[in-house]
Amino acid sequence: MKAKYFNKSEEEKLFFSTLKQRVQEQLQGKIISYGDARFWFKGLFWTFVCYLSYLALFSDSISKMSFWLLYVVFQLSGLLIGFSFGHDASHNTAFKNKKANSVLHFFSFLTVGIDPLLWGLRHIRSHHLYANVEGSDVDIDKNPFLRLGPTHPWKPMHKYQVYYAPFVYMFTLLHSVFMSDWMYLFSSEYDWMKRGVPKMELYLRFLLYKIFYFTLVLILPILFSHFEWSFVVVSYFTASAFTSMVFIIMLVGTHFFDGADYPEPEGEFLEHTWAVHQLHTSCDWNADKGWARFLSGGSNCHAAHHLFPNICHTNYSEINNIIEETTKEYKQPYHHKTLLEMMFSHFKHLYKMGNPEV
Repeated sequence: MKAKYFNKSEEEKLFFSTLKQRVQEQLQGKIISYGDARFWFKGLFWTFVCYLSYLALFSDSISKMSFWLLYVVFQLSGLLIGFSFGHDASHNTAFKNKKANSVLHFFSFLTVGIDPLLWGLRHIRSHHLYANVEGSDVDIDKNPFLRLGPTHPWKPMHKYQVYYAPFVYMFTLLHSVFMSDWMYLFSSEYDWMKRGVPKMELYLRFLLYKIFYFTLVLILPILFSHFEWSFVVVSYFTASAFTSMVFIIMLVGTHFFDGADYPEPEGEFLEHTWAVHQLHTSCDWNADKGWARFLSGGSNCHAAHHLFPNICHTNYSEINNIIEETTKEYKQPYHHKTLLEMMFSHFKHLYKMGNPEV
């Protein structure tokens, strides 16, 4: 990863100082640095849905269609556990205790298949620092099929990416399970990300996690459901494809949208301060809607999360308006759309990136 230096603009620093003060005043006296009752209710709700549907897979009285539908519910609600519990745990905002957060992080990713430790390291050490900066944000690394940013090289096939992107997105989680995780673990290119974590711990946790994951999603259903192994495997792959689409719909447009900034540093220096950089590269969707926060674990309030990652996501509803008003007052960007508008904006962005002149 290429480390960069943020601008030290006094005007932008004053903006963020004012914003932090207003947020602190709004949340004074409330539980903000770890999960409150709302946090635990939501996470436990999705945990109940996930494992109830999982247990139903082993019933002798269900049809193939019922098995497949239950498997989709199992996978999808498992993803929402990751959104509701895992994301906060990775930022140590679920429990007061760091070790307890680590345990929750591990188990809340159990049905997703992405190694939680590796994901957390790259999420915090790369993405949260340098969102949308080529060579510094792992999430914007060159994609072999899609041109997601103007700094990526153009290929003739990118003219059609707006049409084939949904099919690529269907393999997002499977790609992470079978390829990305292994690359992040074993490639020396990502040693910066793993610095400070003993290699033996990385390998043992990775091995333990993958054993837990494949036992849960494949081995037990193959051994103890009354369907043939091939049908269980097909259910796994198709449910993963469906879950990947939901994952992408909720997240991809929060950084890859028409109007997002993809900073190209001048030497080692970025154009804005860290806080204003987050605003230029993030987009909220339906941030004022409770149903959106319930489903996305606060990921729909992306500006709030990037600016205040040490605040539990159930508090974002109380600070979104403050962010919007303060950005307007200080003439800083704040991107907000509905979910449909964000997805339209994302595909508009893909269309533009298919143009070699962009």
